[in-house]
Amino acid sequence: MKTVLIANIISFIGCLLMVAIGLIKERRKILLTQCVLWGILTVSNLMLGGVTGAVSNIVSIVRNLYSLKRPLTLPVKIGFIAVQTAITAFTNELGLIGWLPTLAAATFTFFMDVKDAVTLKCVIIFGQTLWAIFDFSIRNYTACAFDVMTVISTCVGIAILLRERRRSCKDSSKKQ
Repeated sequence: MKTVLIANIISFIGCLLMVAIGLIKERRKILLTQCVLWGILTVSNLMLGGVTGAVSNIVSIVRNLYSLKRPLTLPVKIGFIAVQTAITAFTNELGLIGWLPTLAAATFTFFMDVKDAVTLKCVIIFGQTLWAIFDFSIRNYTACAFDVMTVISTCVGIAILLRERRRSCKDSSKKQ
């Protein structure tokens, strides 16, 4: 029980960084802050027996650092997804639940350079939902709560974007 509490405190520190990322405007700083966040969450995941979550975080750190130097081409994305899948297959002791972080990270990796904000936000909702299930299953209740809050705030963000698009379309048609 003590380990669960300590892991959730560590996770809370990482989740505060997750919230702070929303305030950062520069891509490079966002990617580097994500690396620190995932490093902290890796410790929490390992303490709670979520090895595949830790694997996902570590591969995501390497992916972010790589993307700071070079573009994430399709072959590179596939390479990162393949490495994570192989490591997960080797380390997974949680059955189907253990695959959720890999599926979340693979989806995000594939779509992370998509131009449409709504599409990217849908990918984030999908991934955070998988992480919420995983985090709850390993008793990382702090991260699970933040995952759920991220899903909710991202849904609100989509609603705002779609409303702005509709207004923009109406304004454009009125001008004609």
